[in-house]
Amino acid sequence: MKVIGHDQQKKFLSALVKSGNIPHALIFSGPEKIGKKTIALEFVKSIFCQNKNLTNNICDNCYPCRAINDLVFPDLAYITSEEDGKEIKIDQIWNLTEKLSLKSYDNYYKIGIIDQAHLMNLYAQNALLKTLEEPKGKTVLILITAHPEMLLPTIRSRAQNLKFGAVAKQDIEKYLISLGASEETAKEITILSFGQIGRAIDFYQNPELKKEFLKNLDEIEALCCAEFSDRFNYAKKIVDDAETTEALMQKMEIWERFFRREMLIKIFSKKSKFPARSVTDLKNIVKSIEKLKYLISATNVNKRLALENFLLNL
Repeated sequence: MKVIGHDQQKKFLSALVKSGNIPHALIFSGPEKIGKKTIALEFVKSIFCQNKNLTNNICDNCYPCRAINDLVFPDLAYITSEEDGKEIKIDQIWNLTEKLSLKSYDNYYKIGIIDQAHLMNLYAQNALLKTLEEPKGKTVLILITAHPEMLLPTIRSRAQNLKFGAVAKQDIEKYLISLGASEETAKEITILSFGQIGRAIDFYQNPELKKEFLKNLDEIEALCCAEFSDRFNYAKKIVDDAETTEALMQKMEIWERFFRREMLIKIFSKKSKFPARSVTDLKNIVKSIEKLKYLISATNVNKRLALENFLLNL
């Protein structure tokens, strides 16, 4: 694994390890596919690596490093959704808590990672809250999420939030070229990835994913000038097709990043796919998408009606 970007976050985590003053709970929040899980695992390795040097660099070859890479290290408990986009259940939290209660492999830290923590249902979150309220010994919980607003306020208040942003374009391009991509391909994929290094790697390794992504962009662009009936039909289709709320959220993430890009293009070059729309118009669209994401992820709103209302005002 290689961490691309996020230098400030890496420095902060390195300082925690050096000081030995690691919080009992951390939230790694930020957009999907920007490397949060990779950094979480690198952080865990920096705690357990048997050969790290004075600058805290890990060897990535000792038993703890290799076992952490494979998610089988005895002092690491990792959980995520059992099915893509489905909820994380209370049984999984109970199993996590049980693993964390066992004696440490080397009388050191016990680390729990909950990937896509926003997928925990209410029962799972309440079960986790008990662990957060009564941390035992050197136990550290890391919650990785793109939607921290979906976590209970009581959970958020008991964990230190470390925010992650998009990866710089030059870092993504350079990494894609190191994988074998041509400069032209690297530039094209970097533009489409919107700073999401994981998405850029997926696009390079699986061109079909890039085609599907471009299809989503074409759809939202076409909807901006579509008849109202077409907008209603589209709202119905994507709600019917989406098996999970997470699938809808991913589509809206694409929309938000598309309009953010158009807004920046409008500001810096005055050339945009929407010449009749002002920067303020595009900014308001982004705000509407943010509100829509919140309603769908954190409330019991009727998803189809919420989407219809957004699309009608697009």
